[in-house]
Amino acid sequence: MVEATGELEAGGAPAPGDDLASELAYVRSLAEEGRNAPLIGGRYYLIWGGLIGLTALFSYLNGVGAINLGFMGGFAPWIAAGLIGWVLSFTVGRRTCAKPGALTIGNQTASSVWFGVGIFMTLFWTALIVAHDNYTGIGVPAYFLFSLMFPVAFGIYGVAFFATATAARLGWLRYFSYLSWGFCVSALFLLDSPHQLLVGAAGSLACAALPGVLLMRAEPGDII
Repeated sequence: MVEATGELEAGGAPAPGDDLASELAYVRSLAEEGRNAPLIGGRYYLIWGGLIGLTALFSYLNGVGAINLGFMGGFAPWIAAGLIGWVLSFTVGRRTCAKPGALTIGNQTASSVWFGVGIFMTLFWTALIVAHDNYTGIGVPAYFLFSLMFPVAFGIYGVAFFATATAARLGWLRYFSYLSWGFCVSALFLLDSPHQLLVGAAGSLACAALPGVLLMRAEPGDII
């Protein structure tokens, strides 16, 4: 005999009110877990941060004469890095989209924001190939405009990290926004210096590859 809602029925069976409350609590916990699901795009950060960081480092060593890449020391390493990055991104993306939490607002926002960053930087770099020597008549040296790549990239990284941190409720990602903007300003003061490539390499590893590793460690498994 049940004396009140929420008490056990005779024989130890849960009352109907208990079943309903338990179901509602379970649904609520699932909703909370989905809303706060970890980001699953760490591999993208690691791929692009590692590729750009290592390419910038090799370009810097070639520029200061520490190594000799020969005819490959100009655009070839950057073209290769871009192609490899996009191929790996689409290859990895097929597996990443199947992970638990891929459809949460945090992951959807992060995916869209960083995909936009990738498209913009690719278009910006391609445009510079065409326009880099258009202003020699007013004293701008050919290829000088390429030195804008890292300041622009780190500035956009900071904005993307800030948006991702808000959508995914990961406050610690904002520190990478501040770090990215620090590298942006540093690169601006080195526009005419080969050492900007060294700053770009360090920034790419610190502001993209490192958070990628941290996010991958927190990713859920393929099955939960």
